[in-house]
Amino acid sequence: MQPDQINRLNAFLDREELFDLVKRERFARDQGRFDVMRDCFTDDAYVRTSWYDGHGGQAYVDATMKLMGRSRRGKHWVFPAFAKINGDRATVESPAKIFGRATLHDVEVDYHVYSRFFSRAVKQNGNWKLKTFHVLWERDELRPAVLGETVPLDKTLLASMRPAYRYIGYIQTMRGVKVNQNLLGDDRLEELEAFHAGEDAWLAGKD
Repeated sequence: MQPDQINRLNAFLDREELFDLVKRERFARDQGRFDVMRDCFTDDAYVRTSWYDGHGGQAYVDATMKLMGRSRRGKHWVFPAFAKINGDRATVESPAKIFGRATLHDVEVDYHVYSRFFSRAVKQNGNWKLKTFHVLWERDELRPAVLGETVPLDKTLLASMRPAYRYIGYIQTMRGVKVNQNLLGDDRLEELEAFHAGEDAWLAGKD
């Protein structure tokens, strides 16, 4: 096998391992396989979602266990699409959908959130681990689970939510979760572009 073929094969294997890591972490979360979920993160991983902002892979898993213990479990579909690799560093961005069923004002509703998951990854002892996890928000939808019913939303509360994650923010607020209104989303493109520039700099080793 020629050197360029070996390099291409190694790059392919790294990409597939990264894509498997991204899918495995969300699947483990949804199915309550918290031991598997924990193994996907570095010890010092930084995670930022609509309800969590902190460091430590174990801390995030513990917080997820607590959250899921008092509410219905949302689900995630992840479609890894774009990985950039530089030695033992990589970034991965994946179109994703978050969805689930909730009860708002005594009405069952279905919500669908369109987003992208973005992570830094590092290779430790030959295995890729997630060093960060960000949700990049696009838009979301809400509809009654039973057709014909009407959801009596609080219009003032709804208007206070960001357009990129309006309904999931509303649902979480009603559950007593403090929602961060300054997350990365397609409704704030300049902030998103600055974020990607910083991630490219990290990938290049400029940190």
